[in-house]
Amino acid sequence: MVPDDYLDGMTAEDHGRRWARLLAQGDNLALTFVVEEAGRVVGFAMGGAEREGDPRFQGELYAIYLLQEAQRRGHGRALVEAVADALVRRGVTSMLVWVLRDNLAARAFYERMGGVFLREHDLDFGAGFRVREVSYGWDDVRGGLAQRC
Repeated sequence: MVPDDYLDGMTAEDHGRRWARLLAQGDNLALTFVVEEAGRVVGFAMGGAEREGDPRFQGELYAIYLLQEAQRRGHGRALVEAVADALVRRGVTSMLVWVLRDNLAARAFYERMGGVFLREHDLDFGAGFRVREVSYGWDDVRGGLAQRC
């Protein structure tokens, strides 16, 4: 879904510095959650205010990632719910997420969580390539998302 040369150029050091900057920003609606197994971080989710000015959705699930060996254990659902619950505590009751169009497993996950397909657009990685993204939304996340995962 993303060119190999782009992925090959990624380093743990660069991502460590990026995460340090993100976590130090102190944005009042930036939310980060992790999931651990046996004292080791195996996944994370990050969310906050919707970033593109969508009038229908106030919150956004920015990112979610689980190591492959930690998938299919309920961690993804728990992470999405944690972001949604934290948004609600801040007065934000709707949420959307953008996902690579070709990531069929992630799309199926959001559909099982009750997300409704909204639209698609191109995402410019700023590295000489674009990918197609689709969005899913929840008009009201109060009381939790669909529990069908």
